[in-house]
Amino acid sequence: MFWDIELNPEDVEAVIQDTAKKIAEYQMETIAILTLESLKPWSFVGGELTRAALAPLMPALGHDLGLTSEKLLQVFEDRKNIEHLIQILESNVKKQEADRKQKQKEAKQKKLEKKQLDETVKKALDEAGKKNRKDESGSIQ
Repeated sequence: MFWDIELNPEDVEAVIQDTAKKIAEYQMETIAILTLESLKPWSFVGGELTRAALAPLMPALGHDLGLTSEKLLQVFEDRKNIEHLIQILESNVKKQEADRKQKQKEAKQKKLEKKQLDETVKKALDEAGKKNRKDESGSIQ
């Protein structure tokens, strides 16, 4: 509207990656995926309506905010870019899930090792106690 900018593929990718990082920062991947999938068919219409609604406000918001919003609108009006963002978010969720499962597995293994160590110590103490009692009963006679 006010900013006639042309975004090259590197700029588009940077905007998508920055958006994915910000979503991950707030741990909102799942809800973002749900929302993006739901609104993807309306992306172009939503972008145009947003431009129309924000047009009177843009000069008051300042150059930087206006330029940033224009970049976001241009990038996410294209359904391919929304799909790319969804794929990045899904990939992040899968990595987090794999990490969580690995940590659970490691914790379970540690717990099992501790239990085995505790049983070994208990067994050794029981044997030492039996030997002690046997020695005491032998020395009393």
